[in-house]
Amino acid sequence: MLLRVGGTEINTNRRAWDSEEWVEYFQRNADNLRPIPWDAGAEITEVERTAISSSIQGFQLGESSEGRHLFQRAKQWSDNNCDHAYTQAIRLFIKEEQRHAYELGQFMDINGIPRVKRAFSDSAFRFLRRSAGLETSIVVLITAEVIAQVYYVALRDATASTVLQNICHQILQDEEEHVRFQSERLALMAARHGRLRFLLRRGVQRCLMAATLPVVWSAHHRAYRAGRFSFGRYASETWAALERALLRTDPRAYEPAALFEIAARQ
Repeated sequence: MLLRVGGTEINTNRRAWDSEEWVEYFQRNADNLRPIPWDAGAEITEVERTAISSSIQGFQLGESSEGRHLFQRAKQWSDNNCDHAYTQAIRLFIKEEQRHAYELGQFMDINGIPRVKRAFSDSAFRFLRRSAGLETSIVVLITAEVIAQVYYVALRDATASTVLQNICHQILQDEEEHVRFQSERLALMAARHGRLRFLLRRGVQRCLMAATLPVVWSAHHRAYRAGRFSFGRYASETWAALERALLRTDPRAYEPAALFEIAARQ
């Protein structure tokens, strides 16, 4: 059976994973990473460095969060819902994000791009996450991860560096599953909280993305343009990625019996 939302169809026979399955996924993924050809050394030209430096600095900083607030909120939710594997899954998710930061940082060091300690977009996302509970934190996280799904395509294509291209390929693979992980959690919450709250939350997510799109473009347009993205392409592909994520947050997109069984256990 297909669910149509906003012109997009999704198979409603999808099965949401429980927390134990996500722990197993993150552990498998950590053991099957794409090799990075670090021996290639510094490959980017001065033109490429100018195009990506300030942008990669901001994204590297954003990936480096220790995730203390998210982990605390997840632990509280896990304890309240007897889903202790969720805490472990969140810990492994944070570890993957930190791996992204490490690899981007290594690339920056090799190519003489200094690291930064503050960036406006990163500060804004961190403020929103810290001032929110778990559900809203996940909404903010999905926004950042959807932005990343398109950004790392542009960054991958912005230079001829084999190191950066391989880093971006791995991050894109990871981010696809990160969006799924977070979206399924919101679907489980929506299955418990009711349709009205889901619709309100979906509206908030769209408003947040509408506000975020011009801010991110303003800060990172040189890197997007180097990757052959116009503002129109950037906005349309990012919005399409958001809509795909929103479909995954809809409880109707899953096998009802399996979804409610997981929700009931929590």
